[in-house]
Amino acid sequence: MDPKLTEVAQLFERFKAAFVRNDFDTCSNFLSQLKVKLTEFGSLPPLFQDTPNAVKELTLARDIYEHAVVLSVKIEDQDAFERDFFQLKSYYVDARYVINCLN
Repeated sequence: MDPKLTEVAQLFERFKAAFVRNDFDTCSNFLSQLKVKLTEFGSLPPLFQDTPNAVKELTLARDIYEHAVVLSVKIEDQDAFERDFFQLKSYYVDARYVINCLN
């Protein structure tokens, strides 16, 4: 597996562990780091480059944004909810065929 993908997946696991503990400050910190690291994946919107790990990258990013939306609801941050939901929407509209067809 690609080292960048592994790093993001491990950080996401740490995010989810903090989420389960209701440690939302730590979640927000991890989420900021995750969003920066996602920019290194060329397969994500708006580029949608055909990379060897495209499906895994798209699926992981979608999962991260799904959690980001739920986190924004839990901390009652409407602005973050709107931003994260807008970013998540692309994975269900624009990337759905890539994720579903190649999975």
